[in-house]
Amino acid sequence: MGNWPPKQSGLHGARVSDDDDGSPGTVGGFAATSTAPRISPARLFLRQLPPLGVILVLTLLLRHRIADLDVGHIFEALATVSPLQWALGIGFTALSFWSLGRYDVVVHRLIGAGTDPGRAAQSGMAAIALGQTIGMGAITGTFVRWRLLPGLGLLDATRISVIVSLSFLAAWAVVTALTVATVGAALPHGRLWSALVLGAAAALVIVSVWRPGVLARLPLPPLRAMGLILVFTAIDTAAASAALWSMLPDGLSIAPGTLFSAYLLALGAGLVLTTPGGVGPFEVALLALLPEVPAEPLLAAVLAYRAVYYTLPALIAAIFLARPPARVPASRTSGITLAAVVADHLPLKVEAALDAAPRAEAALLRHGRFALLWNRRHWPLALVARSGQSLVMLGDPLTREGAEESLTGLSERAQRGFAAPVLYKCGARLAQGARSRGWKVLPIAREGWIDPRGFCADGPDRRTLRRKLRKARAAGLSLTTVYPGEATPLPLDDMDRIAARWRAARGKERGFSMGVWDPLVLRHAMIVLAHDKQGHLRGFVTCHMNRNEATLDLMRQDSDPPDGLMHLLVFTAIGAAGNAGLKRFSLASVPHGATQGEPRILRRLRRALDGASGAEGLRQFKAAFAPTWETLYLSAPTRAALVLGAIDILREITLREDRSHPAQRPRAWG
Repeated sequence: MGNWPPKQSGLHGARVSDDDDGSPGTVGGFAATSTAPRISPARLFLRQLPPLGVILVLTLLLRHRIADLDVGHIFEALATVSPLQWALGIGFTALSFWSLGRYDVVVHRLIGAGTDPGRAAQSGMAAIALGQTIGMGAITGTFVRWRLLPGLGLLDATRISVIVSLSFLAAWAVVTALTVATVGAALPHGRLWSALVLGAAAALVIVSVWRPGVLARLPLPPLRAMGLILVFTAIDTAAASAALWSMLPDGLSIAPGTLFSAYLLALGAGLVLTTPGGVGPFEVALLALLPEVPAEPLLAAVLAYRAVYYTLPALIAAIFLARPPARVPASRTSGITLAAVVADHLPLKVEAALDAAPRAEAALLRHGRFALLWNRRHWPLALVARSGQSLVMLGDPLTREGAEESLTGLSERAQRGFAAPVLYKCGARLAQGARSRGWKVLPIAREGWIDPRGFCADGPDRRTLRRKLRKARAAGLSLTTVYPGEATPLPLDDMDRIAARWRAARGKERGFSMGVWDPLVLRHAMIVLAHDKQGHLRGFVTCHMNRNEATLDLMRQDSDPPDGLMHLLVFTAIGAAGNAGLKRFSLASVPHGATQGEPRILRRLRRALDGASGAEGLRQFKAAFAPTWETLYLSAPTRAALVLGAIDILREITLREDRSHPAQRPRAWG
């Protein structure tokens, strides 16, 4: 899923709208367009040639069976279908449509629509019932969903229709491949094609978890959502096939597995060849796949199947659609909500929450990767970001009393989006609360902090710092401190030049829980600049700052800095924080070493993070200030979620992309 170009496909012969124009609108990592590009009649005719060609070839291959059909015999066979068989067919149809409705429930949750599950399922069943019968499934389904869910916009209705159709097509391919591989089918090289499809599905699962290189930003759905779609597709197609099987006339017997395999492939012919309801391709393919079965009784069963699976649901949906839609808002959340913010235009309530937060690192919200978790009183509760299989909460809550509420809210939001809740770099108190819930807890980082009031370089444990400071001061550097909100002009061109050199030397910015160079947020930071005797900028540091603490953020220096430059810059920042009356200056965190008994894959992830962040050098640098060290933790409900969360976080930190422009910042799912 993601920025899909919607292809022609659909549900049980339904048809998805033509290719979109590539516009970038997204919700929850999915994209689609509400209007289709204009297509000339000649191009439209050319598009129909391949399907018509396939139908012609199949017709020629089966011309003898078709020519020998006895229409009267078909209706005679149809008359032998008993009332019990009709009842079974209707029952299996109901089960199939129940599964179809669950597709919509899953997709509504994925895009963050917050629609009541019952109403989402009803609109989905009605949309599919009409779409598969009329044709143009995504277009028909869009307008049905739009009408039945007044709180849903047309664009979101289009996205849901496209995602449902394409996710079904992908899941159908997997279910069909599994069935052909186990049951077999009258298909040339059927098991080879099945192996290829299953291999592609396995690769998609791996990419969804690991997402290497350029695939890292693919907005694929989490594995839980993939699994649910696959289960519902299996139930749906098995029930639909059972509806056909239950309508077999007297004297006609087909093994359920054989019919299921043939049904799936015939269904695929209807999907690909895009006729309304798959009429024509479905029947021709079924005859070809069941060459030993008498044609007339089989077609009689298909007629009965179409009556209960297409005509009856379409009539019910039409009646349902004719009723005035209930004016119920589309969103029915329980109070815990997730919302993105515009970093440069934060509401006053958010500004107040950041200023009062126990950790100044909450200012990472301004860098655009995180969204806010709001509580039931509509107050900002925590910073969260959706990544891969996880909904990651960064650090501690924005209020000291919000630990329990944060855990509950994070779990609720994660479950709603089929993700696992993950705490990253949380303190001991929140980690203990998670452990009391049965969550797995693992030390992940160590944060060094200092009381900046009266801080000095005296003492044997700071001898390295004293030596570095002497060397830096001997270079004749002049230092300038700029507090948040001050109107002091900044040498932005020189700062950008130094940041660009640093980025080029280290493979671009890191990001996520590590700050990135962004001039737009500098007015909210404390900045210390170092110039040499000639007035050239040699380096700078920035710090997040609120009423409770200052936290070291960026450290950037020129390619040939004076020895001890960064020590002097940070030392000056600590003094500036003390002059501002703050009781705490955080040197930020460094990766924690391996712990006894942790999974081997976590040890590998730790080594990867150490290498990407330059952990050893950071530890040595920060140890020179002899700070107080505090352990921070990673926590998730299960060990698997813990490992997947670590993978997601590592990918976020080490992702090689240019994050220096706000338009290129990744967006969290709704």
